[in-house]
Amino acid sequence: MNIEIWIDFTCPFCYLGKNRLFKALDRFKHKQDVNITYRSYLLSPNEDNRENLNSHDWLAKHKDISIEEAKRLNHTVEMMAFEDGIPLDFERVIPKNTLFAHQLMQHLSGELQLKFVDLVYEAQFQQYLDISNLEVLLQIAKEVGMDNQMVTQILKDKIYLNQIQQDIEQSNRFGLRGVPFFILNRKYSISGAQNELYFFDTLEELYYETRPKKTTKTTYCVGEHCERQPKK
Repeated sequence: MNIEIWIDFTCPFCYLGKNRLFKALDRFKHKQDVNITYRSYLLSPNEDNRENLNSHDWLAKHKDISIEEAKRLNHTVEMMAFEDGIPLDFERVIPKNTLFAHQLMQHLSGELQLKFVDLVYEAQFQQYLDISNLEVLLQIAKEVGMDNQMVTQILKDKIYLNQIQQDIEQSNRFGLRGVPFFILNRKYSISGAQNELYFFDTLEELYYETRPKKTTKTTYCVGEHCERQPKK
C-alpha cells in the first residue's frame, strides 16, 4: 500500500494530519505493508517573513484579516492540537519560507525522509526555530546522515527544484485544494487533518480491497456425462 502526502512545513494542519495518520498506522496490523512518501507543496512560495511576524500577525497579513480574527483561528487549531496531546503556541511560532527544507526532503526517501519531516515539524512547532535558516537545516540534516557539504551543495545548486514543481503540478491534477493531502495507491484521496479513526478505517478498507484473494479448489461437473457418485 502506497501513501503519498502533500505537505508544507509551516502548515499546522499538515503537522496534525501527519500525526493522526501515524497514530492510525500504529493501530493498523499491516503497517509493515505501507510505504509513505512525502510530496512538496508551497503555500507561500515567495514569503520570507523578514519582519519575523508571529503566526497571529503573519496570518492576519496573509489573509487580510484582523489580528483578533487571526488569533481566533489559531486558537481553534491550538485546541485541536491540545486534544491530540500536542502543545502549540502560535505566539512563538514564526512562519518562514520552506523552500530549502523541501529541497532537502526531496533528497531523502524511506525512513530517513520520514525522520527528516518529523524533525522539521518539531523545529517549527515545538522548538520555535527558523526552518529557513541554514544552520538549523544543517543540524536537522546531520541527524539523518547528510553532511554539511551535501546540504550546502543541494541548496547552492538549487537541486530538486524541478521535483518540487512536479509535485505541485501533480497535486493540481489530483484536484488539491489545500494541504495536507493524502493519496492512497493513486486511487483514493483524503483531504485535510481528518481524525485518527477516519484514517484507520480508510487503511483497513483499502487493505482488504487490495489484498490477494485466496482461491479454493472446487470439483464439479456439468451435463449428462457426469459420473453419478454412489450413495453410501
